[in-house]
Amino acid sequence: MSEDLSNDLLHRFWFECPDCLGYGVTAYTRGEAESIARDAATALGKTFTVTNVIEDVDISKLDQGHVVPNMRAPNFHGLWYPQL
Repeated sequence: MSEDLSNDLLHRFWFECPDCLGYGVTAYTRGEAESIARDAATALGKTFTVTNVIEDVDISKLDQGHVVPNMRAPNFHGLWYPQL
């Protein structure tokens, strides 16, 4: 099965956190997305504290001045914001 076909099973998650703009992850499950975002927070030396999670986030609703111009393509598996 090609990567494009499996993308139908992926979901875009946006994790809102008090100490940063947030974390954007595309994953198969919320648990997997949380793990990827937590690893990103750790790599940045931050504590992963979530105040809200948006599943299947509409990218047009995210910060257009900073998040959108600085993110990777959200249609592929993995972390798309922030770019590490």
